[in-house]
Amino acid sequence: MNLKVGIFSFLPGWEIILKQEGIPFEIISLNSEISVNDFSVIIVTELLSPEQTDNILDYLSNGGSALFGTRIYAQIFKTHIIHKKIKFLIPEKNSIYSSVGLVDIYSKQSFVKDKYLKSLDSNLKIYKKQFGKGTVVILPFTINKLVLDYKSIRKKFLADRKELPSEIIAKVSKSKIRQIIRISLEYLFNVRNLPFIQSWYFPKDWKNLFIFRIDTDFCTIDDAKELYEICKKNQITATWFLDTESEEKLRFFRDMENQELALHCERHIVFDNYEKNYNNLKSAKSKLEAEEIHSVGFAAPFGDWNPELGKTIQGLDFEYSSEFVLDYDDLPFFPFFNNKFSKALQIPIHPISIGRLRRSHFSKEEMLKYYLNLIEEKINLNEPIIIYHHPHHEHFEVINEIFKYINKQGINNFSIQEYASWWEKRSNIQYNLDFEDNKIKITQKNPDTDIFIKIKTKTGFAITEVQKEIVLDELNFITSKKIIQPGNLARTRKKNWRDLLYNYESFRGKIKL
Repeated sequence: MNLKVGIFSFLPGWEIILKQEGIPFEIISLNSEISVNDFSVIIVTELLSPEQTDNILDYLSNGGSALFGTRIYAQIFKTHIIHKKIKFLIPEKNSIYSSVGLVDIYSKQSFVKDKYLKSLDSNLKIYKKQFGKGTVVILPFTINKLVLDYKSIRKKFLADRKELPSEIIAKVSKSKIRQIIRISLEYLFNVRNLPFIQSWYFPKDWKNLFIFRIDTDFCTIDDAKELYEICKKNQITATWFLDTESEEKLRFFRDMENQELALHCERHIVFDNYEKNYNNLKSAKSKLEAEEIHSVGFAAPFGDWNPELGKTIQGLDFEYSSEFVLDYDDLPFFPFFNNKFSKALQIPIHPISIGRLRRSHFSKEEMLKYYLNLIEEKINLNEPIIIYHHPHHEHFEVINEIFKYINKQGINNFSIQEYASWWEKRSNIQYNLDFEDNKIKITQKNPDTDIFIKIKTKTGFAITEVQKEIVLDELNFITSKKIIQPGNLARTRKKNWRDLLYNYESFRGKIKL
């Protein structure tokens, strides 16, 4: 039995998700018969010819599993579709998707009407259907369009207080779409009593990793020194994104030890024009090189992103960038724009800084609580902990307590460059996985001893190194922790007069530049 996903009509949004999740897959045509032993699950993203329809139905009849969008399901089973504009959805508390939390859509989605379907989550409008011996899961989302969207909006984040922090970030919560895809595939593997295997998100068997990003715009040398001393005291390697307004500051940054130095800007602004972006970043990069600072990473002012900036990032040979207007709270990926994938890796981060908490009138105690809650959430979701700070916003005692907590929990620390380099190696791993007699036989292309795999079954999951043969009975499976989302998520999307104020402040700040 081949533990691989087959996908018909491979779209870039789907490629981003499958590679983020590290799921072995193969592009298929459906023009010939498919054995249930050839693919554990088949994903269909485009409409089918009559011959292709017959082949997928034969696959299902014989016990295969499939993941369809609404249009595909309606075409095959001749059902009606309802179109509805959706801002956001919140899953049921007790569904398999309950850990996902609030899902921002902000677009028209399609829902199928069929009395023979059973609900997996009525709030998310995700359904399943038994066909012969097989199972289909039907998703209402236009996955490719949502993943490739780069529009932005101000969003609030949940906290245990009345006034919530907010930031202008990606309009679509792409990490939630990714989680829904992964959970759906896990379910379809489990229906067939097959283990679901993917590359682990962190080096070896680490339970997580911590990255601290620093944007130096508008900070003084004294502020930078104080934050650097806190990093040294706690043995934290941070990634400093440098503005180039001051040669004196650049010399200070150059002389720091065990810190990564990357580029932020010369002018603190992002243009909708390639030439203006290129000239701004080229000039800044030249100033870094004049001080013998070699940078391979970039983070845009205000977290902004557009295709013209993406083109500039690639044109200046950056290995990675990090912009929360493109994506946030997600796994790394290579952006797709202008009909091709970028060579520069995108590293999403959590977009709420201490500056935003301060603007929402958080006390120091509330700031620390916010980040400790975030860290716990990231650990439970198996997502990297990546937060950022501006030294001129001070509150260094809060940062110090965060570092102490990270070290107390035994969470490993990486710079962004280290994580980006490791993730690129992970992206190149290819597995062939055969399952028989409760044993997994593995052959792999471009093997790496730092890259482990996660094996998920109905009983739990295990993180293990890659071996030629893995006997499931010999693994120590851990019961998956149930993540209970708070019941007041919808309040983060209620409009407030402060949203208009903060949008005005943001607009005014950019105009001045």
